[in-house]
Amino acid sequence: MNNIPKSIVLAAGIVAGTTAANASSDYAPAIWNPAYSGHWYTSGNGHKFVVCHDMEGYYLSTISYFQQSGTQASIHYCVNGKQDTGTDAPAGELTQMVSEAYYAWHVLCWNTYCAGTEHEGFASNPAWYTDAMYNTSGLLQRHLCDHYGIPKDRNHIVGHDEWQNAAWCTYASAHFGIDTTCNSHTDPGQYWDWNKLMSIVNPTTTTIVVDNADAGFSTSANWATGTSATDKYGADYRYRSNASLSDAATFSTSLPSAGTWTVYVWYPEGANRSSSTPFIISTSAGDHTEDVNQQITGGQWVNQGSYTMNSGANYIKVSCWTAAAGVVVADAVKWVQ
Repeated sequence: MNNIPKSIVLAAGIVAGTTAANASSDYAPAIWNPAYSGHWYTSGNGHKFVVCHDMEGYYLSTISYFQQSGTQASIHYCVNGKQDTGTDAPAGELTQMVSEAYYAWHVLCWNTYCAGTEHEGFASNPAWYTDAMYNTSGLLQRHLCDHYGIPKDRNHIVGHDEWQNAAWCTYASAHFGIDTTCNSHTDPGQYWDWNKLMSIVNPTTTTIVVDNADAGFSTSANWATGTSATDKYGADYRYRSNASLSDAATFSTSLPSAGTWTVYVWYPEGANRSSSTPFIISTSAGDHTEDVNQQITGGQWVNQGSYTMNSGANYIKVSCWTAAAGVVVADAVKWVQ
């Protein structure tokens, strides 16, 4: 982007530091505030990668700039970096200016191969590259990649300055068929934190599985060992008949971090199973019980919801105390963050 002064007269639809509140039909978190009509291509080669820019200017004035008839440029999305004044847009606000089905004018001969995002700020000053901006942009790039089948890696999520990267030029020429030399801009520049952005695009997932054969499993001798079910997890599983008494099978683990964890359970289904087997889940607010019909949906990880949990010792118990007659099964459980 060319340097755009903050004092630029704002176009219609940008009033008192906020954009016209029309929701985007492509991406719900975005505000729809279109670029000047027709300043895009309606056909192209498909979105094969995404490009990150900085505005060399400010959020609201950049939106106004793209709405002027004399501006021979456009962009799919604009992200605000920080709220400089009380009337400025909130940090992390997102505006869509070109439909994702079309091709914005932002990278010359690459235009018909990619989608683009402008970020408030300057390549020479990281002050506007805020956590709010990275979070908004990271989630947006993830959406674009998921929607268009774009791999979430640095060959496909690139800067306007990526032409300076010889390895990427070789890759892009071979895989996209583009001329990487048609661009000469150097944004978003040396202060742009690619690691932070990519950690939001591709969040690290922690998965902990405890099988009934693992050290984290414990129960009484009243629970028999079964091997006949073909949809079991691992070599075997434990089971017993329902009864009105406390005799739970317990899967225990130590969670490495507090926060939201999603719980899954695995069991072999069967017609003789209880239709309401209690799974007791430890959470930061205390125990929570999910009643699971073990006659159906077996042989796979079955989602039991997401819960706030403390770090350290946690458990999932399979209780036999249920009025729904039949066998209750303890096979394997999984925590995912």
